[in-house]
Amino acid sequence: MPLDRTANYAVKRWLALVGLSFVFYGALLLIPFAALSAGDKLLLSSALLVCGEASFWIAVFVAGREALSRYRSLDLKTWWDRGKRLWKT
Repeated sequence: MPLDRTANYAVKRWLALVGLSFVFYGALLLIPFAALSAGDKLLLSSALLVCGEASFWIAVFVAGREALSRYRSLDLKTWWDRGKRLWKT
């Protein structure tokens, strides 16, 4: 079933916001190597953590109730078994 333009735009916004939260969390891994004082590192890591959480929860609100109900009954064992079958070949 093809998505209409509005739904397609919402999916793109959702993916961008989730990707942005991954970028914020990934940047946390680089902070120990930065040439900053301990106080500045603490401030920067706190800001990145807040921004990562905020972008993730905004993405959840953008996705809406439909996406939440679709993934609420997510069965990771089925995905794991499917992935193992695909990588065997």
